[in-house]
Amino acid sequence: MRCTPALLVFCALLPACSGSGDWRADAIASAEGKIRGLVADPGATFSHVQLTGDSSTGQTCGVIMAKIGAFTKQARFIVYIDNSAGPFVEPGMGQSMSLADFDWAWKNDCVNEGYKG
Repeated sequence: MRCTPALLVFCALLPACSGSGDWRADAIASAEGKIRGLVADPGATFSHVQLTGDSSTGQTCGVIMAKIGAFTKQARFIVYIDNSAGPFVEPGMGQSMSLADFDWAWKNDCVNEGYKG
């Protein structure tokens, strides 16, 4: 098979077409999936979800409501876009991070980056 310039352009653009085209929506959907997995509740719901930072070093911050055992609990979460750490859920949902450490990360990586929950 012979590669034509048009075929090369098509092949180069194909990966860009695989997502929704909106990196923010993709990052939020990915973050929600990671948090659902972390708390082991595929039916968990989210509120106050916002992206802070940019497409390479930002984070998704928000609130999750999930069933933990017999109880439904609410907690804040942080998912880093570059996967440099986390994902993290506020203690009380089976997360081993201390509340002090979570509060520090929340303040520095969510609130100080523009989160307006």
